[in-house]
This record gives sequence, C-alpha cells and structure tokens, in this order.
Amino acid sequence: MIKILILILFTSVAVFVGPMLADTQGFVHIVFGDRIIETSVNTAIVIYVLSILLLFILYVLLKKILNIPSRIRDGFKNRAFNKKLSAQDEAYIDFSQGQFEQSLGLLKHTSPLKKMSEKSLLVAAQAAFAIEQYDFTRAALDEAQSRGRQAKLAADIVRAKLNLDIGNAKAALEYLDDMKGAIKNKYISQLYINSYLATEDYKKIYDNSKEFIKLKALTKEDARNYYIRYLQKEVKEADSTEKVEQIYKELSREDKRNSKIMGAIIYKYLKFGNPDKAQTLALDLMKEEVDPVFVDSIASWEVAVPEVLIFLKKYASKNIISAQVNLPLLKAMGNLEFRAGLMPDALDDYKKALAIEPGTDIYIRIGTILTNLEKVKEATDFFRKANALIYEDKALALKK
Repeated sequence: MIKILILILFTSVAVFVGPMLADTQGFVHIVFGDRIIETSVNTAIVIYVLSILLLFILYVLLKKILNIPSRIRDGFKNRAFNKKLSAQDEAYIDFSQGQFEQSLGLLKHTSPLKKMSEKSLLVAAQAAFAIEQYDFTRAALDEAQSRGRQAKLAADIVRAKLNLDIGNAKAALEYLDDMKGAIKNKYISQLYINSYLATEDYKKIYDNSKEFIKLKALTKEDARNYYIRYLQKEVKEADSTEKVEQIYKELSREDKRNSKIMGAIIYKYLKFGNPDKAQTLALDLMKEEVDPVFVDSIASWEVAVPEVLIFLKKYASKNIISAQVNLPLLKAMGNLEFRAGLMPDALDDYKKALAIEPGTDIYIRIGTILTNLEKVKEATDFFRKANALIYEDKALALKK
C-alpha cells in the first residue's frame, strides 16, 4: 500500500513538474580547455543519475568478483562441517543400536577429544565403557567435566550410571550426592532408588518417597513395600529385646496390623525369650483377622505358645471344612503341637498338610515326629522322601 502511495506521489510530481521544466529547461555549460559542452539542465540531471547508477552496478560486480575466493573457502568449510555433523549423527545412531565400537570409532574420527562437543564426549565415554576402554571413558568424562557446570553435572550422572551398572552402588551414590540436588527428575530419582536397593538401604527410599512419588519414579504402593522391607531388615538385625521394643513402639497403628511386620517382631520376641509379649501381640492381631501370611509365620516359631495353639484349634473347629485344606493353618498347628510335645496331634496335622502340598520341610518334620515316637522305620522313609525331593529340586534348578 505504501509503495503504491509513493508511486502515485512521484507520478503526480512528474505530471506537474515535468511541463514546468520543459518550458524553462535552462542550460549547462561544461568547459574542458578549448572544448565547451552545452546541454540542457534536464539532460545533465539524467546523465548524472545514469552515471551514479552505472558506478553502483560496477561496484557491486567488482565486490562479487573479489569475494569469490572467500565464498569458495566458506563453502568448503560448510561442506566439512556438514560432513562432520553427518558422521556424529551416524555415531549417535550406532550407539543407540548398541554398536558401541563403531560409534566410538566415528566420534574419534570426526574430531580429537579436546575438540569434541559435550554431547559427543558423553556418548563416547559410554561407548568406550561398553567395550571396556576404561581409560578413554575416564578421559572423556574428565574433559566434559571441565566444560562448565552443566557439563559437569551431566558427567556426574553418567559416572553414577556406569558405576551402578558394574555393581558399585556406593560410588554411584557419591556422584549423585555430589550434584547436591541441582537436577531433580524421574531419571535421577530412579538412579537413586536402584542404588539404595543395591545397598539394601530401604530406609533412604522411604525417607525420600514423597519426592520420588512426586517425580513419578515410585508408586505409593512400592514406597509402602520398601518401608516394610526396611522394617523387616531392622527387626532381623535387632540384637536385643530392647531394640525390638523400640522398633515396635515407633510403629504406626497401620503397621501394628501388618502381618509381615508383626510376624517378624513376634518371632524376635520369642527368640529373645519373651513368649508372653509374643502371645499377647499374636492374639491381638488374629482377633481382628486370621491372616494366612501371619499364620504361615507361626509355622517357623521355635517355642510353644499354648494360648495361640488353643486359639488356632478353636478357629479350625469353627471352620472345619476350610481348615482341612488350609495349608498355613495346618502347618502352624502342627508346629505348635510339636513344640508342646503333642506328637500324635502334630503328626495328624502335618500329614493333612502333606496331602495338600508335599514339601521337604513337611517330610522332615514328620520324620522327626516319628523318630520321637520311636517309629524309626517309618521315620527313615520320610527322611528318604525329603532327601529325594531336595535332589529333585536341585536337578530341576540346573535344568533351568
């Protein structure tokens, strides 16, 4: 629109000014020694404008001619640069396909270590690590680390990942901690989780579970499971009744109703010679619900707890049909009867359990009971079956 207005303006000027100049053209005299050039003002202006235009065209042409060598040189540079980029892209593709040796070779060919980009250094380090060129891995990561803060953080992440891959979780955690929380995302959280799992530090997972859940590296259910594993580990490593009592006091109400946690704590109370506390906790837990998980843990008790046995027998009598096929219940009653010296009752319950699912532990326990009942021949037969089952399990494990 503006161009049209300018054209209209110049046309208008030409229409009005042109005739005026035509009537009063005026003259121009140019003297060169003995020569005189005489022309009109209009012609002189036209010649001047055409001269300027011609000089400008000559200037542009001359500039283009003089710039030809630099343009050729820039063209070769661009071609080499594009070729280098193409080789790097191919190296990245090879790396993603697991062709680590080929990827590393291409990256080394495109440029020396000192001139590689940060991305190329990180890829080259991982490719070299995969083909066990550890010195080059270290050199590449050191070079990347010297390129600034962001490159250092990236190098620390790669070091953490590589250390975790070879089972050195402690070193991985050192590199992750060295970042001081500068980067928080799902990938970093998963590196932390895997490192904690490798060191069996379930408490750290639980302590940081809110952040891990927020970053979608962990579900609430997984966080809960890791917390239970942490408690089980704490209980397992407890070396006194006082330590077990301390753990129990710190449990939440929900934890005190958890069969896995309470099964481990009650077992420890029995081990440290506090059957009264174990009995109270077991009965309180089962009055709300007879959980098969907890009942199964009773089968491993090494002490007789009479009140618990009475409770289980009452439960079995009220549920006669289901009790006949309740393997954890039969094994739990059999174990408590065995510990209390009630051998015939124990034998009866273990034989019922054997009919449901034959197992090495049941064969051995029946053999032990028969031995106590001085039925050595029968006992030997059950021990033989247990031994055969053990060898069968080993043979099947080898075949797998």
